[in-house]
Amino acid sequence: MQDNFSWRPGAPLPGIERHTLRKLDVLRDYLDVYFDTVVSDPRLDCLNITLVDGFAGGGAYQNGDEIADGSPLVLLHAVERARERLNRNRKKPLEINARFFFIDDKKNHIDALYERLHHEGFSPQIGREITVIKGKFSEELPDILTSIKAVQRAGRSIFVLDQFGYTDVPMESIRLIFSQLERPEVLLTFAIDGVLNYLQQDSSTLERYRQLGIDDHFIAEWNANKHDPALGRLISQRALMANIQMGSGADYFTPFMLWSPTDSRWMMFAHLSRHQAARDKMLGVHWQAQNSFRHLGRGSLFSLGFDTRLLEAKDALFNFAAHDKQKMIQELLGEVPREISIHMKERQLPVEHFLRMIGNRTAATNEDLFSAIKELALSREVEVISKKGTSKRIGSRIEITDRLVLPLQGTFFPLN
Repeated sequence: MQDNFSWRPGAPLPGIERHTLRKLDVLRDYLDVYFDTVVSDPRLDCLNITLVDGFAGGGAYQNGDEIADGSPLVLLHAVERARERLNRNRKKPLEINARFFFIDDKKNHIDALYERLHHEGFSPQIGREITVIKGKFSEELPDILTSIKAVQRAGRSIFVLDQFGYTDVPMESIRLIFSQLERPEVLLTFAIDGVLNYLQQDSSTLERYRQLGIDDHFIAEWNANKHDPALGRLISQRALMANIQMGSGADYFTPFMLWSPTDSRWMMFAHLSRHQAARDKMLGVHWQAQNSFRHLGRGSLFSLGFDTRLLEAKDALFNFAAHDKQKMIQELLGEVPREISIHMKERQLPVEHFLRMIGNRTAATNEDLFSAIKELALSREVEVISKKGTSKRIGSRIEITDRLVLPLQGTFFPLN
């Protein structure tokens, strides 16, 4: 393992690389948004949650002259901030009952993590709210899931799985999380280029590749396209993402790409969840962190999987920058009508159902999609009905509880 991922108690901290720093920034920002969202109801007085770091490391990095929190400290401090921020103006106090599981299979890392937790003042919580485990994540997971289910009916939890490569989080583990818990979210790091770089003709016979949906057809497609200097690799990356999505058990799979200059390869940082709202909030965080991550494919509507048309389009890298947003909005105006038409039944479509149907196929946030629907309403291509069953005034805000209805006087929509 590289020095920038190695900790020893009493030794200098490993330096942090830019892509790792950006991942931790996104994690920190998402946790803030997460807590603000799940306790938005002022009547709520208690939140039970479990936060699991499957590859905890030593808890900190050296960032120039400063010390940067590693993922365990990011999780702990996020809960501290939420407790202070969310109780600031509440009449009814909010209690956040958070439990933490920090796992690592290296003794030096565990010892360094204990040292960091003591240094940061978390000693009283160790053995109570904080459980530190020396072991392999996949082997410890069943007991952790049992512990979560014993005290949390909904199983609200966040799993940070920042593995170094691609073999330490088996697909079986991710499926287990989503099959046993009602409200889990997973943040997965996956060395997607590492998989492709090591593929051999007989790799489809190995379980580490078979579990990712890599068969003889996948390898043949990879061999046929990998020499294209621009997008040949991207085609297989997207196909691999599609396989992970289908095998994860998650309803929503939102992949983003990070470039590691040290390893000269792309890493995937994916958010997996059961709920469309969670996917929307994560996309919002990525839009705020412009140019730090890339999305493979168009921003408007796309499908993962093998698509050699990307070799012809030459526009498959999406950077979450301002000009990408403008282009995406324009594309949505041309694509949303057909999508609405496809999913309509008896000339109407709940907005919530529409968002659910395209949730894995766009880099657009809900607000971006609402903006496109609003434009269609302004041009009288669609009528918006409120949850009370009344027609909404043209130009008014679109809500997730609204329904879309085709107007009686006709439409330019592409009807099926």
